[in-house]
Amino acid sequence: MVLHLLAAFVLGLMCGSELSVAVFAHPTLNRQALEAHIPVRAAFAKLFGRVMPFWMAGSTLLNLLLLLPFEHLNASAWRLAAIALGIQVFAVVFSLIFPVPINNRWTMESLPPDWKAQEGRWDAYHWFRTLGLVAAFALLAISLTSR
Repeated sequence: MVLHLLAAFVLGLMCGSELSVAVFAHPTLNRQALEAHIPVRAAFAKLFGRVMPFWMAGSTLLNLLLLLPFEHLNASAWRLAAIALGIQVFAVVFSLIFPVPINNRWTMESLPPDWKAQEGRWDAYHWFRTLGLVAAFALLAISLTSR
């Protein structure tokens, strides 16, 4: 039960972080002058670029551990956790293919000419990934009640 709670807690914190970026941080940054907008967005990209690989991998690993036989989940809880794991794995792969390469381009010195379009794509990718992770969290939380 402790592992199950820990997996849900870590994924829930990550969802909160991702939602705060999508709902508060980036919309606020998008209303700022370019001179503030780009350096702050680049700083966030750098910070989260260091933290999120460990956070996403750790959360996914915790969920994977739930599926191993020593955790003794019933069939319903196991199925929900397995679907949540699938969503998390998809989110990791999706992140590496779509938003991460855009993040690596954000500096004031090397701002691409289509930066506004790239920013819009990153935000859309981020929302898609965030909604997927929220769904995974919901499934994992429901699986706690199915024990």
